[in-house]
Amino acid sequence: MSSLKLKHSGGNSVSLNPPTSAPTSSEVAFKLPTADGTANQVLKTDGSGNLGWIDNTPIWLVKLSSSYSHTSTNTWVTAPLASEAFDTDNAFNTSNYKFTVPTGKGGKYFLYYNQQINDNPDDGENMQSRIDKNGTPLPYSYGIALSANTNKTTNIHHSFVTDLVAGDELTMHLYHHAGETVSYNDASTYFGGYRLIGGQ
Repeated sequence: MSSLKLKHSGGNSVSLNPPTSAPTSSEVAFKLPTADGTANQVLKTDGSGNLGWIDNTPIWLVKLSSSYSHTSTNTWVTAPLASEAFDTDNAFNTSNYKFTVPTGKGGKYFLYYNQQINDNPDDGENMQSRIDKNGTPLPYSYGIALSANTNKTTNIHHSFVTDLVAGDELTMHLYHHAGETVSYNDASTYFGGYRLIGGQ
């Protein structure tokens, strides 16, 4: 079994070896990309021997910039996520609170969020949450939490995977059934996600 050995000037070497078992076809050939990739990218194949560089961006995490007073009970509102922790592709708009899938970045995405209401609602009342895609609630995105007692901090955390295409717009939405104004905690109300390398 032959191998390609690259010898270092210090005397040691690095080898590239063929697989232990015979290839499924008579010959297997890999075509390298024409240029180096960027930092943290990995090499992928198109299934026909052509290799190229890929990363799992975009990656983003946004949150409330300050505590948010939700004044309308039994009403869905868009979460005003105006503070970015990170946003690799500048794909989240902190003016309209929308994430837009960049060109060429469609695929499967891992999405997650957390919402927290301070000192409300009361026993049996609830808060609810969801993510909308292009104005329509996404399957698997819905969450609900019931208050355990009177004036108790209530929290929802949720994550899921969904298919997205370039141009899709995502927004996070808030809802409560407290019968009064509630305050969402800025540090604990956030929305983030990233594209999965294996999901294109």
